[in-house]
Amino acid sequence: MVFAATVLYLFLHFPSRTEAGAELVGEVCQYSRHYQSCVQTLTSHPQTFSAPNGKAIAEKALELARKESVHTSDFFTGSAHKNPASKPVLQKCASNFKQAVQFLNLSGLEGGTASLDVHYALDLAEYCRDALSSGRVQIDLATARVQKWTAVYDAAQATVVFLEN
Repeated sequence: MVFAATVLYLFLHFPSRTEAGAELVGEVCQYSRHYQSCVQTLTSHPQTFSAPNGKAIAEKALELARKESVHTSDFFTGSAHKNPASKPVLQKCASNFKQAVQFLNLSGLEGGTASLDVHYALDLAEYCRDALSSGRVQIDLATARVQKWTAVYDAAQATVVFLEN
């Protein structure tokens, strides 16, 4: 009877892993420019809730950002084949997002350069936006794709800033 009472007490007074994960996501997303989007991005993946600490959430967020970078690069590569008039600009965007993958990691944490490394990925996305604008390439799906990447990037960047603070 005492054992059952103790287990019940512990169950009711300590948050579950899911609750702890959601609370940690909330703390991380305080460092985001778009809190709601950050929370939505991070909580859309079940592994985030079981993350034991901020570093684990950051690793997952950066993994998501790397995957999104690859998908975005592939999108621009495919678009370049479908839009010959805009091919050079679209190929440049594909290259930019392919390069962004190398900056989306936690290796800079030891040297204190992680947030700078992650920011380089954002610079590459901005170069793509600039190229699309200056090249007068108006493909709605391209704009939407870059916006989707930016939302995932923002969540990843928030996790890095969280870890550095």
